[in-house]
Amino acid sequence: MNVKPAFLELVLPGGAVSVRLTRRPRQSVGIRIKDGEVELIAPAAVSIAALQDILARKSRWIASHLARHHAEQGARSSEPPHVQLAGRRYTLQCLAATRHQAQLDGDTLQLAGPQLEQPARLAARIVAYLQQQARQRFAARLEYWEQYAARPLAGWGLSSARTRWGSCTGKGVVRLNWRLVQAPESVLDYVIAHELAHLLHMNHSTAFWSEVARLYPGWQRERQWLKQHGESLFRHG
Repeated sequence: MNVKPAFLELVLPGGAVSVRLTRRPRQSVGIRIKDGEVELIAPAAVSIAALQDILARKSRWIASHLARHHAEQGARSSEPPHVQLAGRRYTLQCLAATRHQAQLDGDTLQLAGPQLEQPARLAARIVAYLQQQARQRFAARLEYWEQYAARPLAGWGLSSARTRWGSCTGKGVVRLNWRLVQAPESVLDYVIAHELAHLLHMNHSTAFWSEVARLYPGWQRERQWLKQHGESLFRHG
């Protein structure tokens, strides 16, 4: 169970930055930057002084990631609206209609429906479309990969988690984050292989990673893609 987060402060060249401190039972201290927010995840036994020292040592890395985030935010504000699907970028075109419809036309995603000129309605429509695509595409990829799994799946579903790309229960039910439908299919396949490996090993032991490698050789590249680009998958929803 997570403990209510506290906040630390890190002074960077551009000014002070608030750092969310989350205490969790883990072996090491981790730093995560998402949506321009810095989070420090640490075991309860690590002192505040030690955590401040870690932040100071990582300050250049944190500053560079925050600068990149702000640059991407600025670029997004001036670019035409778009949607990512299976690693491909589609320009978004909205059409007035009485019923919701969606169609891919070349490099354009046409969304039709009522009141899509309202940002909240458009945002909800984009999420609904991506989730519908996720159900279709994930089902097909799971059907393909399940033949190589150590044991059959008991079921699967979509997840809206903000900190996990996938999960697998002890009963063999897999959940995949719907936002992965925006990533290249190879990245989705890696996450599926990762969760299918949990059908055999409910941990992240050496044996578990050997099973991941058996299912998906070269998985490291896709894992690195998620580390570098995973934040962009939260653009919608």
